Amino acid sequence: MKFSYSSGDRPLDGYTIKRGLGQGGFGEVYFAVSDGGREVALKQIEQVFDKQRGDNLVLNISHANLVTLFDIKAGDEDDSWIIMEYMAGNSLQQIVAQSPDGMSPDDASAWFFAIASGVECLHASGIVHRDLKPGNIFITDGNVKVGDYGLSKFISCSQRGGHTRSVGTLHYMAPEIGNGIYGREIDVYALGIILFELLTGDVPFTGETDQEIMLKQLTAKPDLSAVPIAFRKAIEKALQKDAAQRYQSVVEMMRDVPRPNYDLVSEVQRPILPENLYQDVIQLSPVMSLSGHESVHAVQPVHKQPVVPTPVSPNYQPPLQRPPIQRWIDVALQHMKLRDRSEVLTELTTSLIKSLVAALLFGFILLSLSTGSVQLSLTENAQWYTWFVSVITLSSWTVLGISKVWETDLGNNTTKRFLMFPVGALLGIATLGIAQFLRIDLMTLQTENSWFPWVIESWQAAKDWKIGAGPAPVYQHYIFFTGALFTACRWWKLAHPTRHFKMDLVSALMFSLVAWLLPVAPQPWMPIMAGMTALTIQFGAPHLNLQQRNELKRIARLG
Repeated sequence: MKFSYSSGDRPLDGYTIKRGLGQGGFGEVYFAVSDGGREVALKQIEQVFDKQRGDNLVLNISHANLVTLFDIKAGDEDDSWIIMEYMAGNSLQQIVAQSPDGMSPDDASAWFFAIASGVECLHASGIVHRDLKPGNIFITDGNVKVGDYGLSKFISCSQRGGHTRSVGTLHYMAPEIGNGIYGREIDVYALGIILFELLTGDVPFTGETDQEIMLKQLTAKPDLSAVPIAFRKAIEKALQKDAAQRYQSVVEMMRDVPRPNYDLVSEVQRPILPENLYQDVIQLSPVMSLSGHESVHAVQPVHKQPVVPTPVSPNYQPPLQRPPIQRWIDVALQHMKLRDRSEVLTELTTSLIKSLVAALLFGFILLSLSTGSVQLSLTENAQWYTWFVSVITLSSWTVLGISKVWETDLGNNTTKRFLMFPVGALLGIATLGIAQFLRIDLMTLQTENSWFPWVIESWQAAKDWKIGAGPAPVYQHYIFFTGALFTACRWWKLAHPTRHFKMDLVSALMFSLVAWLLPVAPQPWMPIMAGMTALTIQFGAPHLNLQQRNELKRIARLG
């Protein structure tokens, strides 16, 4: 890499260049030493410094997570030099390159809170960074610092001067930057990109050309499948295309990002958090046990009255407060709400296909159980098998579809039962309608003298009963039976991903028992079919396995 100045050069009075550090869109960066012996970084800006415009305002900003800016001076060649703190450690860009698959959630969260704390300080001072990216974030001795924030004034100047220089780096640029809008929301957008990159090792929007990247920034939704569940809400909202739909402050975003366990963090120190991070929310104050360890958290509301600050050591770093512990099921529901429509439809399509496969298998089993004592021709066997598979498939698909709509709502069970009756009634009509279309006699598989006296007479087989003799079931029977069955049992619970078991035989037996006890149940194949349908629904529906549950529980404990 070739630099304009070599070791020993003095382009700025009072400073001697030692070596070049890097080159960017706005100039070159050098490691230099002042005449007084201070090690600094000098950043050359191809723009004249103007005190009247307020370029020196950034010199008044001081924060542990911001690179200190000592001065901004005009050079000898129509340029300016930013004199800033020299960071001897690596940039975040170098560290991310060492973790191609992303960091651990705790490491990523620790980096994020440190970066966000610095950016929030800028925003509180009326400064928008505008060029947040891993190359502008550094770490030295565990202390993460955001740099290059002094360029925002120069960026504005170059825009007004008609230059075509891009603001920010394409992978981290908010969509509205193309329209010349530079509010705090563009930094929030960049924080969402950086958090995604910390967790996955790559940015969400990539392409072979700048135009392709820009198009994705404008139109594409991020694929969050590789992002841990606890972080998806924050990234999803931070990367909204409409700036008004994003977080309106960095603090709002910080509240939705899980706090790290610093015992598991490799090198990042605790940041100095914004004072208003926990304002208007409930804090948990640790209560020390006799052994000196945190044991119980007492809930203490935050009062809005002003509090007189107590002088503390300048090196004091307050511990991160933990929010109230939530249930892992609540965390799972939050994840489900963040899915886009295409993801939900893909999951539902997979469930429908799997349930069809199960229906084909259970239809064969049901046919074997029901026709063991009845001699049927090959054509009749095919008709009955088709009917079994059709009814099981139609019923399971109906439940899977309805369950997907209700997936994020675990309440309102009474209302759901009420709504399930007409659904069951329609399935009853379809059940008899398919049988008539296939030209099968549903009384063929009735067995004699085996059912309760309250079962309707047409479904109480007798020794002298023959096919076609006596009354046969009608639509009203099936409407009442399937309507009552779908009202009495909570079918949608069988399809919820948070159910205890993937395949619950006890639930299937209970559903069969309910069908057996109904006074209009065709015996014995309809109770068996109810159980088979319950198993088919469970086989097709998604289910959170033990590993996923443990991860959700861990996230719930971390808050």
